[in-house]
Amino acid sequence: MSKASLVSLGGIAAVLAGILRGIASFIPATAPDVALQLLYILTDIFILLGIFALYGVQYKETGKIGFLGFLIAVVGILLIRSSKAITGVDLYPAGSLIFSLGLIILGIRLWLANVLPSWVVGLWSLSVLLGILGYFVPSLDLLFIIAGLMFAIGFAAAGIKLQSVAKDI
Repeated sequence: MSKASLVSLGGIAAVLAGILRGIASFIPATAPDVALQLLYILTDIFILLGIFALYGVQYKETGKIGFLGFLIAVVGILLIRSSKAITGVDLYPAGSLIFSLGLIILGIRLWLANVLPSWVVGLWSLSVLLGILGYFVPSLDLLFIIAGLMFAIGFAAAGIKLQSVAKDI
């Protein structure tokens, strides 16, 4: 399979991840656990495929810092997926923050390489700030929903950008 095809498929995965993450923002916590976990694992699989494409599209131009951001993001997703592996320990907050920081680092390097527009990285960055406030301050829980939507829009937009970049590879 060609690099262009892999990047294009990764772009589709990123768009799907964005759509699923947006949907997840509106699903109440009272939904059946099996359905929620299925949605979350599908979202995370598509996020990983999108991250692979984001890194792969311009890995030379992103340099060591871009690679570090890529690795940090992947480790964050693995922590999120491992959240229920240790009884009594919620790894989601740490995994989410680690993933987001890695994504922002990679995103900045992709912006500097003229792959992503600055507003995508801006959405991801603002998403982290709002997510932290919404997660830890109960009266501001609406911000957590908004943060999820901002991430979703940014990730789907990155996927669309990957689609257009793939045509030029």
